[in-house]
Parts: sequence; structure tokens; C-alpha cells
Amino acid sequence: MLFRKSVRKSWLGVKYVVKLKLNDKEIEAEKGKTLLEIALENGFDIPHLCMLKDLYYGTSCRLCLVMTSRGKLIPSCYYRVSGNEEFIVDSPELREIRRVNFELILSYHKVECWLCNRKNNCKLMDISRKLGVEGLPVCSQCPLAPEECLLKKGILCLGMITLSGCDAECIISGGQCWGCRGPVTREDILERAFRRYKELGFDLNDVLFRAEIFWNSLKEFEKIREVVEKVKGDDK
Repeated sequence: MLFRKSVRKSWLGVKYVVKLKLNDKEIEAEKGKTLLEIALENGFDIPHLCMLKDLYYGTSCRLCLVMTSRGKLIPSCYYRVSGNEEFIVDSPELREIRRVNFELILSYHKVECWLCNRKNNCKLMDISRKLGVEGLPVCSQCPLAPEECLLKKGILCLGMITLSGCDAECIISGGQCWGCRGPVTREDILERAFRRYKELGFDLNDVLFRAEIFWNSLKEFEKIREVVEKVKGDDK
């Protein structure tokens, strides 16, 4: 049950407080704060990218959608509470909507994790784990800075073409990624990765041979072989 709006006094002045219900949790919140801020402060882990500097702005990511008591979807990062209201902030339906929206974001994101200074502190990687979405390479969770990459030292690492999700244990223990987790399947990521191998002086046949140790029985391996041949053909 929701109650009337109340007023609190503080040394900064008067604060207007509203009663909210998030899922089944009744809380008090300051009028004018965003629903996302309030939800996060009260233990609801709503994915969002709008606060990530230089990546997404405003309500463009659509990951923080919540549902009003009437079933309307609204972006919680934009909505400022003004009265006594009820919201669904976590449900199987919302998680599925967020997962689909995030897959769309990743499909348009230029993935070059091996060159990104956010590697090992990647918001996209965190959200991928929470929503169960795969597609980013191991480089996204590698603790080595781009300038310290093993590939730049001449060590053949399959991190650029291997799916993340293993917590980069091989890198943390000091060795290169051997591809245990399986290959990335997005063609544009594979193309950029193999061009990077070439830039760093690796023979693509050697990379393919290493990948074949783990992936030769997978149907996805043919896609990798095709991309390698395409990248080889760039010089012809």
C-alpha cells in the first residue's frame, strides 16, 4: 500500500519524499531522483550504459527499461519520480527484453578489445555476464594493458578470436590463451583480429594451426578458415 507524499527537513532545506513500490519492496525516495538511481540504491541491479563516458548517452542503450503498474515500458535512467508509484524493475520478461536490446548493441559495436584501454574493466563484459550474452573475445577480460599484450611480444595468443567467459585464467597465470572456451563467430570481429595478427607479424597459417587444435571438430571452424583466406587475399 502506498501513502501520501511526505516532507523531510534537513540543514540543506526541505526534501520532498514519495513512497514507491519496486517489485514487492516498499521504499521512500526523494522526489526528482531518477528511478534508476533509486533502484540501484535499494539493491536492484539494473543494467545500464548511459553513465559510461564517451560510449552511450541519455536513453540510447534501452537496457534499464522498467515496467509501470499499467504495463508501460519506460527508461529508468530518464524517469524522475514525482509521486507515489509502483514499478516492476526485475522480471523474466524484462530480462529477456534487456538481453535482446543488448545483443543489438553488441551487433553494432566495433569490437577491438585488444586495443581498448577499458579491457579487464569492461562494462560491456559485465553486462554480457549478467544477461547471458556471448560474443566478446577473451581480450575484453585480459588484465594486460594494450601496450603489454602478449602478441606484441611475439607470443601467439588466441585471445582475440576466443569467446570470453573463462575469467582469463591463462593470462592471469602468465600464459597465453589457447582457445579452450571456443571461437568467436562474428565475422567482422574475426576479420579485425586476423588483420591484427598480420600487423604484428604472425603467419596466419600458424594461427590457424593453433586454433585447429581445439576447434577442428566444430562447424564454426570453417567460418574461421574462410575469414583467414579472405584476409590473406587482401594483399593480392
